[in-house]
Amino acid sequence: MRKLKFVASACLLILSMVGCSTDVDAAPVYGVDSLRLVPVDTIGVLMGDSTEVFGHIFDATVLPSGELVVVDLLKRCASVFDSRGQFVRRIGRSGSGPGEFQHAPTFVLWLPGSELIAIREDVTSDWLTYSAQGEFADKRDLAENMITDIVFLDDSTAVFYTLGVEWNTLDVSYSVQCLDIDTGEPVSDILFYEKPMEPSSDFLPGYVMLTADGNGSLFLSRANTQHWSVEVYSRDGELLNTLERTDVAEREHVIVPESAEDTPVIPGIEPFTIMTTGENGLSMTKTTNLPEDHPIISALAIDSEGRLWSRRGGFPGNTWDISDTEGNRIAVVDVALPDSVCHNLIINPYGYIAIDNRRSDFHRVYIMELEEK
Repeated sequence: MRKLKFVASACLLILSMVGCSTDVDAAPVYGVDSLRLVPVDTIGVLMGDSTEVFGHIFDATVLPSGELVVVDLLKRCASVFDSRGQFVRRIGRSGSGPGEFQHAPTFVLWLPGSELIAIREDVTSDWLTYSAQGEFADKRDLAENMITDIVFLDDSTAVFYTLGVEWNTLDVSYSVQCLDIDTGEPVSDILFYEKPMEPSSDFLPGYVMLTADGNGSLFLSRANTQHWSVEVYSRDGELLNTLERTDVAEREHVIVPESAEDTPVIPGIEPFTIMTTGENGLSMTKTTNLPEDHPIISALAIDSEGRLWSRRGGFPGNTWDISDTEGNRIAVVDVALPDSVCHNLIINPYGYIAIDNRRSDFHRVYIMELEEK
């Protein structure tokens, strides 16, 4: 395993996670079901009478009980709500004691087989684990680099997708590694991609989308593929299968503006921000490698029936295809959210929720349900 140190802003993670939603219906596809994900309630004030106010939502998940766990960076805690959006309890708080957060909490995960909730601290690589009732269990150190995504293959192994910078050469790297979640030791290397930190470098081959079925299979899609393609790996890094569809081969072209302030968010693509020196000799921040083509797949997920969900790349990012584990498409899903908000849709075997963490007034969590059109 290559040992790299990271230097990057947490906002890159947020940019890579979101899509902008509008009420644009997906084109009907012959022979597949036409479905819609709709909000039935919100947390954070909109459709209901909840008075819960978030500082900055970074991540959320649905537990097997149906409860929701929402991570708040600013409040330095995780809030638990029931399936109707009613507040139940908080997990952790700002502090240096056992179970408290010295740094902002970011990712939240349900550890399969252990009935534990894991919450990662920003800056450090520490994971704090709690029971479903919020009781502190232990603290683990699993990864050195900036974590872009993590999925659990089974009860004992997880796949980390990380961004790193080698201090000696300032090369930027992306890696996908399978690790033992108890020891942090590597089990297998699935991807490693490295390029110099400069505007001319092409980081696109390092961008991937991940999900796992909980039974030892990893599903991976590369952002630079030219058609719908998902690779299936074992925990040992063996390529088991490649799912492909040639009926999805068009990539949407986007004109990237000159002004960084007007740069659009492209679902599934993480723009990399570097420090460089301008003509006046002063240091400046520059965003590089924001591609003019969307990926074919900009997110992957597995639902309660073991079906594979893939979000169609490109704006508005609110259309998903449901396929079986052989890649055969069986349904098309529209995501319908009010106010055309930017959102991050979270799908797992226990439910569907959407996060709106880009509003200027307050952040929201949408409780979603799947229905036929």
